[in-house]
Order: sequence, then C-alpha cells, then structure tokens
Amino acid sequence: MKQKTSLPEVLLIVGLILMAGLSRLITNEMQLWNFNAIGASALFGGVVIKNKRLAYILPLATLFLTDLCFELFTNIQGFYGAQMFVVYGAFLLITWIGANLRKVNALTVFLASIGSGVLFFLISNAGMWALGTMYPHTFSGLLTCYAAAIPFFRNDLFGSFFLNTIMGNVFYSAVLFGAYALVKRLAFKPQQQLA
Repeated sequence: MKQKTSLPEVLLIVGLILMAGLSRLITNEMQLWNFNAIGASALFGGVVIKNKRLAYILPLATLFLTDLCFELFTNIQGFYGAQMFVVYGAFLLITWIGANLRKVNALTVFLASIGSGVLFFLISNAGMWALGTMYPHTFSGLLTCYAAAIPFFRNDLFGSFFLNTIMGNVFYSAVLFGAYALVKRLAFKPQQQLA
C-alpha cells in the first residue's frame, strides 16, 4: 500500500525546490555560471516526491520561473529559442534518473549528481549544436561545440579543476537531501504513545 505525502511534507518539498530556483538567480548574478541547484532539485524531486507528475512539474516550473525572472529583470536572456526545450528535456531526464534510483543513500545520490551534471553538459551542448547555427552539423562541429562549452563547465571560484555544473549538483544535492532528512526527522516523526 502506497503511503501518501502529507501537506506539510509537500510544502517542505516545494519550498526546498523553490529555494533551489533562487540559487540560480543568485549565482548567475554573482557570475558563478551553472553553479546552481536546478539539476539537484530535479534529482531530488525524482527521488523524494511520490506524485511523479508533480516530481516532473516542479523542477520545470522552477526553471521556467527563473528564466522569466532573467528575461524581465536582468540583462540575461531567459528565453533563448528552441535550445531551451533541449535544456528543459535534460532536466526531465535528470528527474527520471532520480525517480528510478533503486537504492537511495549518500553514495548513489553523489554518483547520480555527478552523472546528471555530465549528462546535462552533453545534452544541452548537443542541442546547441543540432539546433543552432554557430557550428557545422558535422561530428567535428559537435566536438567544437563541446570544446567551446568547457569554460561554462569549469568553476572559476574553486579553480579550473572543478566543474560548475557537477560541483553545483553535488553541493546542492547534499543541501537538499540533507535538509529534507533533517527537517523530516525533526518535524514529521511519529508521535510516541504513552504507556
């Protein structure tokens, strides 16, 4: 018998994912490109949210709302054509990965956060190559596109050996899963019966 998610638990999950969206706005303002919690929130949603429709909707809604904020309130282009559908699709795939993790523990979440960062890099840049006009539609053009994207994958804050997307996924996965486990343990523990 499936256990239903309580309203306080749903509010906690939604709050954590929306706070993850704020991280995208803040880190882009600080020019820490791709060091944000969107990938981690997609993975988190896939693992934690029992209603899988909601698990897929929340990270996409968070991504859409932050893109809207970029478009309306910053000089960053929030909506950038057909390539953004590839980016949104990559986050759907990350949510799917989370929903299909067989064993959820610190190691599998760590590995999934690294893998989803690499997957996002590969998919989003393949979309840029396939749908854009900057690179020839050849294998050499695809490799050139990946090579040109490496500076966006790198993390200048930690040095050139660390990667923004992966470091963001690992850091924010630890924050999201850790905060969820802590709040769930403290706030949602079952009432003990008095003898």
